[in-house]
Amino acid sequence: MLLHLCALVICFAPAAVSPAQPHAAQNAVAPIVSALQARDFDKALKLSQVALAAHPADYRLWTLRGMATAGKGNLPQALTAYRHALRLAPAFLPALEGAAQTEFQLGQSDAHDTLQKILALRPEDPPTHALLGILDARAKNCANALGHFEKARPVLAQQPEAQADDALCLAEQGRDAEAVDAFSAILARDPSQRDARYNLALAQWNTHRAQDALDTLKPITDADAADPDVLILAADIVESMGDTARAVALLRKALVADPKRVDAYLQFATLSYDHASPQVGVDMINFGLTQLPAEPRLYLVRGILLTQLGEFTRAADDFEKASQLDPRLKFLGEAEGLVASQQHHSAQALAQFRAAVREHPNEAYAHYLLAEALNGEGPQSGTPEYTEELDAAKAAVRLDPKLVAARDLLSGIYLERSMGAQSIAESRDALAIDPDDQQAVYHLIVALRNTDQKDQIPALLKRLLALRAAPQEQGHKASRYRLYEDQPHSGATTP
Repeated sequence: MLLHLCALVICFAPAAVSPAQPHAAQNAVAPIVSALQARDFDKALKLSQVALAAHPADYRLWTLRGMATAGKGNLPQALTAYRHALRLAPAFLPALEGAAQTEFQLGQSDAHDTLQKILALRPEDPPTHALLGILDARAKNCANALGHFEKARPVLAQQPEAQADDALCLAEQGRDAEAVDAFSAILARDPSQRDARYNLALAQWNTHRAQDALDTLKPITDADAADPDVLILAADIVESMGDTARAVALLRKALVADPKRVDAYLQFATLSYDHASPQVGVDMINFGLTQLPAEPRLYLVRGILLTQLGEFTRAADDFEKASQLDPRLKFLGEAEGLVASQQHHSAQALAQFRAAVREHPNEAYAHYLLAEALNGEGPQSGTPEYTEELDAAKAAVRLDPKLVAARDLLSGIYLERSMGAQSIAESRDALAIDPDDQQAVYHLIVALRNTDQKDQIPALLKRLLALRAAPQEQGHKASRYRLYEDQPHSGATTP
């Protein structure tokens, strides 16, 4: 929100002066307003100091002092002045606007409440809605943010930050066609915006406009300074169009730009698997493991490729290694679901899940969500959370024995705690409910390695291979929109 000069003219004009304010104080206000309109902040600051010495309880003078101080760049001191004015006159609009803008610039949570006070006085004010939209977007509350951005539409084009967050929220809410229009407007204003170009291409692809997406990306895919994110997205797009050779070339280029990009290796492995070229994928993953020797996902996908090659012993070794490095690793990495996302791995989310369990003690899914969130936190052995995680998973299975996701989670928890027999039992129960449960097959393969039932592993690996070969939804929706910030890249080379 910008403090427009018209606000100075209207709110500090003589006709707007409260009868309680002495005429002498009004005489002091006028020259300060003139100095601010001329952007002579030094003069405005000196005049406000003199005026406040004579009229220390005048909320208008405190507000003007805040504006002058903000103009000088001292935001904390400006906020102190605005808040002093609001103690004297809690509904004085210029002071509320100044405080809200300054709190926003300083990243203070009070900005949201102050902006709501402005809306109580001016319910349809577009700049206020724009700032509230930004705050809600940054708090991952896109539904509320979009409501504010709609009311901010008259000023959105003049507010780049709000315009960008509006576009990102449209995409986040699955309104991809509208997101295309929003990102197009951002890019039209500044064609050098690489992140806007990337986001526009992703939105176009999500609306099944693959060629448009490629055309949008072309200026940056052809650039000398390769951006791995852009190259990986372009590889996804051209593969969806049937140009596998070009997809492979783009992924190789991405790995030259950044040889530690796990998602590029995973995508390369998927291409190799889908096109029955497992050895090519294994060779690339082998190189990736020289760069990232402790990355469990690389062992996991190499195990899948080795299964396709019929090298079942080596595949099982890789699965066991992946499990050792990350016992919580999900076999279907991109399909873990919302409950395993980062936003649920927080103290606030855990508190919400615990409250849900208290309110709905007989609801299996509530216990499952709590167990999943605790699992994502990785509780240490011997802690209350360590016990709580197991109890919640067991409760979910007890309350709904057919909840396969809960059985998979419980099997993984048992596996992590070296309770192999229990893990095997849960995985078998999960497969009795859903014979296509790849997570359960993966857990069985790892758990059976330490038993006298190793002879079952080759058959399980073949079963896993068959399940992986089944048609699956291609994952372009898993691509993520980018916030507007530069990404560092390294420059080593791959084979």
